[in-house]
Amino acid sequence: MKPVLFFKGLSWLVVLNLLVKPVWIFFIDREVQNQIGHEAYGHYFSLFSLCYVLLFIADAGLTNMMNQRLAKTMQVNTLQCLRLKLLLSLVYLVVVFFIATITGIREWSLLIYITGIQLLTSLFIFLRGLITANQYFSADAWLSIIDKTLVIVFCAGFIYSPAVFGDISLLLFLQIQLLSSCAAVIFALWFILRKQLFICQENDKPLSLFRAMTPFAIIILLMSVHYRLDGFLLERLHTNGDYEAGLYASAFRLLDAGNMVGYLAAGFLVPFAARNQTNKTLLENLVSSITYFLLLFGIAAACFSILFPGWIQQLLYHSNSGYHSKIIQLCIAVLPAYMMIHIYGSLLTATSHLRVFIIILAVCVFINIGLNLWLIPGNGAAGSAISALISQYLCAIACYSTVAKILHLSFRTRSNWMLISTAFLLGLFLYFGKLFQVNVWLILVIAALMLLLILLLLIGYKKIIPLH
Repeated sequence: MKPVLFFKGLSWLVVLNLLVKPVWIFFIDREVQNQIGHEAYGHYFSLFSLCYVLLFIADAGLTNMMNQRLAKTMQVNTLQCLRLKLLLSLVYLVVVFFIATITGIREWSLLIYITGIQLLTSLFIFLRGLITANQYFSADAWLSIIDKTLVIVFCAGFIYSPAVFGDISLLLFLQIQLLSSCAAVIFALWFILRKQLFICQENDKPLSLFRAMTPFAIIILLMSVHYRLDGFLLERLHTNGDYEAGLYASAFRLLDAGNMVGYLAAGFLVPFAARNQTNKTLLENLVSSITYFLLLFGIAAACFSILFPGWIQQLLYHSNSGYHSKIIQLCIAVLPAYMMIHIYGSLLTATSHLRVFIIILAVCVFINIGLNLWLIPGNGAAGSAISALISQYLCAIACYSTVAKILHLSFRTRSNWMLISTAFLLGLFLYFGKLFQVNVWLILVIAALMLLLILLLLIGYKKIIPLH
């Protein structure tokens, strides 16, 4: 597959998600938190974080294993994989409700809806993995926005016209998400059946199948713990846990929004790199291109959030708290590390260097949990943000160093210098814009136009991306 086809599919994915996901994050999810309050949303965020961490049971690495094998054109019984996926989902339900019982969680109605949404989302990702593994990148781009588009359509009336539709509540919000996720799964199934992507071959031996899935399951577990356990720990370890978790969720929402681009790119990169890993030149060009774009975006977002946290807080949450601003600054500063982990972690996964990736993740998770246990009781949400900042950057640096050493990829010096120069100039522009008290909206628009112009020039002159 040529890079131009990869970037065409990736471009559609990013553009469509940039049209839909920010609306979901900032105009739906954020407004729900503003209307129900930080404390109520923080409690929901805590339960969601616990269910998210345990969600690895519902997949156990099956999707990644299937994706990698299909991308390498290996024989895979996809119907057997689907049956196993459904069985694992039942195990997930049992484990979640067992842990909820022994930890004293009593909000069963919330928990039922959250687990239902998580299971449907996991199944949807499994089906999309089957689609991308068969290189239907453009179709996956359109499928990726179905669930959130439906949530936006059905939630907008309750949030912005309560006199007509009634007030939004947390339970109603979850019910709409559940129905939308169900519809998204149906659309994905329709496409798969139409393209006849379910293949019924001789069943793999259960032992060999589980052996192949195990490293992927461990990676998913470790990454889930690294990204999401802090929300649950906050609610449990701090004396005002629900409120602190709510503040952290408000900042994490922004990080999650920025991380969307890296997550989407990683979903494309794994099957592409798995299929083309023997073509070293192609892989080097692709990685250099993606690294430049994602890191430039991550650094720009981090710089803006560090310099203008009060403006962001006032715009989105209608408050003016120095503590809240600090959490936003610390949270968004993690974004460049997220981007690096998406790129180089995906390469380690695609090229089957799973053991070393697991070791890196395990060490960083151990550091993250230790820091959270130490910092949360006295520092609350700020402690969680500091823990993430330290452990995520350690993980990013370790992944980058490992890929450079193991895969012997010679990342181009010219691209690195262009990235550093562009980021430095952008940072200076934002700093002096704040120093001279220029209108923040004007600064934001000019910065976005600068980035767009730079990227168009680089693509046009093929300085960064060789699209051939």
